Amino acid sequence: MDITDPVSVNNLEDAHELMYDLGWTDGLPVIPPTTKLVNAVLEHLNRDPQEIIGIVPPKNRIASIEKIAINCVMAGCKPQHVPVVIAALEGLLEDSFNLNGVQATTNCVAPLTIVSGPIVDELNFNYGDNVFGGGSRSSAVVGRAVRLILWNLGGGYPGEIDRATIGHPGKYTFCIAEDPHNNPWESIHEEMGFSKDTSCASVFACEAPHHIATGSGYILSATDILKVIADSTATAGSSTMNGGGQILLVIGPMTAQKLSSEGYNKERIRKELAQLAVKPVGLMKSNQFLNPGHPFHWASIVDANDDKAMVPALREPEKLLIAVAGGWGSGSGFCAVTHGWMEAGGHLQTREIKNP
Repeated sequence: MDITDPVSVNNLEDAHELMYDLGWTDGLPVIPPTTKLVNAVLEHLNRDPQEIIGIVPPKNRIASIEKIAINCVMAGCKPQHVPVVIAALEGLLEDSFNLNGVQATTNCVAPLTIVSGPIVDELNFNYGDNVFGGGSRSSAVVGRAVRLILWNLGGGYPGEIDRATIGHPGKYTFCIAEDPHNNPWESIHEEMGFSKDTSCASVFACEAPHHIATGSGYILSATDILKVIADSTATAGSSTMNGGGQILLVIGPMTAQKLSSEGYNKERIRKELAQLAVKPVGLMKSNQFLNPGHPFHWASIVDANDDKAMVPALREPEKLLIAVAGGWGSGSGFCAVTHGWMEAGGHLQTREIKNP
């Protein structure tokens, strides 16, 4: 049954059970997409319900405005959340993102949505404490709507199309916002060429975040802080160490202010981490994640016969994506790193959020 086909139920309990029976959800309960709720979204958007945003792989079902609205309602979105979801979906459907591969890979990556610009405050997206966790309706429902679209239209069913052997909780909802008030540098969307006053959604397929305690609240140099971040970034088992690609570093505001006060901008952070985040060939040989003849293998850039040579986690400094988010916390100055999916796809895409 198509998700736009009308169904009748006697009560709310039956509606929830029917949606499970129809396979419209991946395990979490969803809001019944009543005609009233869906029409409220369509009226807010003021767009043709049959307008096609794209085809969602691997099942290649049509993502019309109406079908997007239905999934957004099921996720708990208010009408004003839906333009954020549409912008994120436009990025996901960019050919270079390779959503087909992201949906089907055995890797654990999931698309993360990063919201930036004025809309962060307007809709109360979470950029502070517990930024990757719960507590913000906007962050939760936008990430959830993206996931339901990938499920219902893309067919990302575990054990069928989705072959991730481990996965991670971001496959339920995965959305954060950049801090618009404590960021000493340009936001991601500004780096991508958008103005500061433009609201944008960026998407990046990545692993679950790895927590890093930098100790930046204490008397430490920026070099010491970056050494700790580098050690957490260069992990022999990550896809990026073995096959290149992008890495997202989420810098907490305490650490960002510390680095900035010592004259660091994003470019300088990237250059130093590209030099510091390395592992020796002798260790990397122990990992047969990729065949040495694979075009993504680290042997294409480092002498595989020199056990003391260093394999970089970042093959080019610009492969490091940097966002400022999270709470101030204690003197530990917490940050997080999330590794991408090699050079295979899932690379950052940024789209403007277009409100009606």
